[in-house]
Amino acid sequence: MESLKVHNIIIWVLLLGVFFIPFNSWSGIGFLGEYYRDSCFLFFSFAFFLTLFKKRINIPVNSLIFQFLILFILWSVFATLLNLNNVLEYYFKQTSGISRFINQFGSLIIASVIIPVTFYNGFKKINIDKIFRLIRGVILASLLIAFIYSIFEILIVKLNMVYLKKSILNLFDYFPFTEAKTDMRLRRISSVTFEPPALGTYLLSIAGWMFSYVFTEKNRLKYLPSLIVIFLGFMSGSRAAFFIILIQLLVAIIFFIKQRSRSNNIYKIFFGVFIFSVLTLVYFNKPIFEYVKKEINSFKLDDSTHALSNKSRFGIQQAMLRVFKEHPISGTGYGLQAFESRKKYPVWAKKNNWEFRLKYLNQNDKRFPPGYNMYLRILSETGLVGLLFFGLIILQIFLWCYNNLKAKNSIVAFIIFISMIGFSLNWLKMDSFRIYFFWLCLALIWIVESRKKMQNE
Repeated sequence: MESLKVHNIIIWVLLLGVFFIPFNSWSGIGFLGEYYRDSCFLFFSFAFFLTLFKKRINIPVNSLIFQFLILFILWSVFATLLNLNNVLEYYFKQTSGISRFINQFGSLIIASVIIPVTFYNGFKKINIDKIFRLIRGVILASLLIAFIYSIFEILIVKLNMVYLKKSILNLFDYFPFTEAKTDMRLRRISSVTFEPPALGTYLLSIAGWMFSYVFTEKNRLKYLPSLIVIFLGFMSGSRAAFFIILIQLLVAIIFFIKQRSRSNNIYKIFFGVFIFSVLTLVYFNKPIFEYVKKEINSFKLDDSTHALSNKSRFGIQQAMLRVFKEHPISGTGYGLQAFESRKKYPVWAKKNNWEFRLKYLNQNDKRFPPGYNMYLRILSETGLVGLLFFGLIILQIFLWCYNNLKAKNSIVAFIIFISMIGFSLNWLKMDSFRIYFFWLCLALIWIVESRKKMQNE
């Protein structure tokens, strides 16, 4: 009985954590390292400690995805040992190579093992349909609050209604883990997250969950969650994130069309959207053309608004590629590419770029430069072998989705499939494993496979 009470507490703590995933605009807790802003981490950590009191902790050792994950982790350690002579000599930003590896490897273990295993143990005993609906409902509630915040932020930033900040927006300071702020200089919105790209990452992470309402519900409001995701993705100003969301939407529409029972409605919707789009293009062709042209130009190095960030991003990526070419098999060791990359930043990226001078190459700033690309980061830190193991994880997840899209748990497979498209593309522009919805998707796969095994036995 006592064990059941603890398990119920774990479930609700995990759901609270899922709810608070986007709420990271607060100042955070410094000693938590790269997790310092992530309010959800506090709940997931508490759930993990409660899980330790259970008589038995379940680990999905039979899962091929989990096995590839463990191989990737073990290789990360081995790759570092192969570079031990260099690691012992590394020193950058007042940090030694050993210290950097311990911090980064610890972060990897938390993200890739502790959090998904906690999800797995917390949700394992619940009916999969109930889990899906509980999590989706919590995500929707969280999104609605973020949407309400965004409406006022848009009115302030886009329409210059600055009086709303003091009268309404600042009330969100009383909401947990949220500090109301606006960007009047760039006029971009970040909602309850700490920056526009973070909002974009959150939106593409939940897109599959919100699109699934169209698939499972019958009332007209079923389209609202999807529209909110698309609207906020556009308004965020995060170019890459909005593009990824559009790709996810396109894949979702194709999936819906293939469902015969819903094909008539989908065709009507698709036809209506097509007619509306054509009329809009005809009437607003000039401003739309200018907008598209502006967005394409924003990726160039001479764009007036984004030139600096583009130079930093592309320069760092090129440096990591150079590091990989020098260490093709084992890389530099996990979390250590910056020690080598700092010597290889191209001149054109550093020229007239204050980000390199004041942040990335500034020894007084202890924050390490981001990698801006997960695949290049893995290549430069763990070599071809590391990328092979990571690629096998991604491939196995997509194969699982393919095999389950027509099965009993097709809605879960659909959500994970749409989400994985987002994660895979998003990792082309960021290098963090702290994508909580990715690990939640892994846990759901383990739960579904565990249920299948129990039924077969």
